[in-house]
Amino acid sequence: MIDYMQFDVMLFDEVIATVDLKPENGGTPYVKNYITGFNKQFSPNMEGHITLEELEAWLKWRVFPSTRVNADELLDSLGLNAYNRWGIVRKTHGVMADDEIWLRFKGETLTHRDVCLRKEYFYPED
Repeated sequence: MIDYMQFDVMLFDEVIATVDLKPENGGTPYVKNYITGFNKQFSPNMEGHITLEELEAWLKWRVFPSTRVNADELLDSLGLNAYNRWGIVRKTHGVMADDEIWLRFKGETLTHRDVCLRKEYFYPED
């Protein structure tokens, strides 16, 4: 069973952070980064709670903007009736066309090859 409350932040097929949206000890989402380098880390601190605002700001960069010309068509293709960042990320795994960062939810066995949008760019040998 897939648990959408816990996910790994992936760099290709390497786990670079884990995120627990509802940690057992309560409170706000809890993040553990496994790499350093601010542009790839999920949060600036290596480990600890983050605010919902920080989570929302990160999600904003993993989805198409609500003002995009064909946003309604994209939502329809995802089976969504309204713009909701978390709903979009659950469907798309936060995959963007030209980068290698994505989310794998607890219980999934997906790889970057499974979710990337431009296989010819990342995997030209296929």
